[in-house]
Amino acid sequence: MRTNPYPEEPARAQSMDAVLQRERMEDLPPRVVQQSVPAPQITENISDADSAENRQEEARTVRYAIGKLNDFLQWFVVVMEVTLTVRFLLMLIGADPSNLFAGFLYALTDIVLFPFKNIVASTPIHLPNQVFEWQTLIAMAIYWLVFWAIRRFLRILITTPEEPAN
Repeated sequence: MRTNPYPEEPARAQSMDAVLQRERMEDLPPRVVQQSVPAPQITENISDADSAENRQEEARTVRYAIGKLNDFLQWFVVVMEVTLTVRFLLMLIGADPSNLFAGFLYALTDIVLFPFKNIVASTPIHLPNQVFEWQTLIAMAIYWLVFWAIRRFLRILITTPEEPAN
């Protein structure tokens, strides 16, 4: 026996159409469900397509991140080279190290010039402060080469191989 879905209302309050439809449903034979395509094959095909799409999306994300790193390295090397060039010019014209700007610039660039300290003696041009700093020029060349090699390697990582020449 079925339970009444409307317990507040008496069973006789249901419409006659609902009662007749329920009786007709009970008389019908059960319907046979046919499976035309197995469900696991559909999910495998969908999951293969999704995984391929996810791999492509991840590859694009990695290429984008490496490209941005390459852009950052280019920006960094340009700023460093310009800063070292300004230091070289200030030392060449004999800027006073007690000046606020010159002292700050000398202190800032001393950090990146530390590996090249005393590699070659600086040549005094005119006393007291004019100096031709070989170490700054050497550092500029070495840093430029190192960053060029790193950027070139990163570009190789994200580009497709070139066609061989015939």
